[in-house]
Formats: sequence, C-alpha cells, structure tokens
Amino acid sequence: MNGADCRAPAVSAHRGGGELAPEGTYEAYQGALAVGAEYVEFDVRRTSDGTLVAFHRAWAGWGRAVASVSYARLCALAGREVPRITDLARLLAGRAVGHLDLKEAGSAAPVVGQALELLGAAGVVVTTGDGAVAETASFTIQRLRTPGLSRLHRVLASGADWAVVHHRQARTAVLAECRARGIKTMVWTVNGDQALARWLARPDVDVLVTDRPARAIALRDRWGRAMECGLGSPGTPAPG
Repeated sequence: MNGADCRAPAVSAHRGGGELAPEGTYEAYQGALAVGAEYVEFDVRRTSDGTLVAFHRAWAGWGRAVASVSYARLCALAGREVPRITDLARLLAGRAVGHLDLKEAGSAAPVVGQALELLGAAGVVVTTGDGAVAETASFTIQRLRTPGLSRLHRVLASGADWAVVHHRQARTAVLAECRARGIKTMVWTVNGDQALARWLARPDVDVLVTDRPARAIALRDRWGRAMECGLGSPGTPAPG
C-alpha cells in the first residue's frame, strides 16, 4: 500500500460544529479551528442588501426569506450576529479549507470570487446543485432512477473534481469509482462514535463531514496508528 493510501480522512466541521457553541455562529467556526478541523463548511445565502452570509435556512423567521431582508434585519430575526462570508474567509485563511455550500445560484459568482481572493484556489471547495457553476463546484451524488447511468453521472457531466456523498449512499463501489476517476470524496454527515471511528478508518474517503469535529479529531488521533496502512481497526470507541 502506498503513502497516498495510508491516511485517515480530513475532518470538516459542518456549519462549524455544535460541540463548543451553537452551530453556524462565529464562536462555532472559531472552535472548529481551535480543535484542528482541516475543513469548515458553511451554507451561503445573500440578503436583500447584497451581504453574503453563512446561514442554513432559507427563511429568517416570521415568514421572511433571507433574500428579502437586510443583513441587520437578519441578525435581529436570528437573535445573533450572523457570520458574513468575508469575515469567515479571513478567519479561515491559512488555517483551514473553506467548504462553501451555495444555496442560491445567483450568488455563485460573487461568493467564488471573494473566496478565491481571500483563500486562494487551494483553500476553497464549492458545492452546489447548479450545473452553471460546475467549473468551480462539486455535486452531491443523488440516487438515480435511470437504468444504466453511472451513479456519478452528474459529477462527470459537470466536470467537477469532488463528489459529496451522503454516508448512506457512500457504498464501496461509489467510492471506488470516484478514486478510479480521480474524483475526491467528501462523506457527510457522520456523528455517532462508532460511525465516526468506522469512516475515519477509510482511506478511500478524503474528507469526513461532522457536527462533532472535536470528537472526530480526538478519535482519529486516538486510533491514528491503527488507521494507517492496515495496521488494525479502530474498533468500538470507549466512552468519553
């Protein structure tokens, strides 16, 4: 087994994680960096005054869409300071890769432009379901109903070099096809201790997305040697 096959997946903090602070807050993203997450994921939306924000839900509250309210109003409705993409990019620069999940196709150009300027090409992964931004985006593998088509046909058709796969769909054959085609893989969202240990032992996964980055990194470190080069199995983690 060569060196490229002898490594555990990198850890991505889904919305910054929720262990140390509420997910999607500045404190959550700062906590993810503090525990050593190599990737940090956030959903990108745009407010009515053009502010690009990290906000998961399409609705800000009281029936108002995020796109229909100003940034100040969004913060008021959310009851907190909603992270701005420019601030998050500066926070991540040189420390972790920013995984930007585009929720609105119209914001693709400014989001990608800002991210590339602040993080560089090696510091950005963009995911979207819109083929129009395929040159800079990855695509989520979805269950396909058309017989005979590769499970990766959307990824291949887009020219994307990443595939983001839900853990229930991340079959060995899918991951093997990705590897054979030179497509990097990101498996989401894995949280339980046993599942974390199992997926962290998979050298055919490049990035593991979790709401529990601190726990995932602790497990990866604890069983690091067992995960390398087939020396053993991480097994079932002990509590704590």
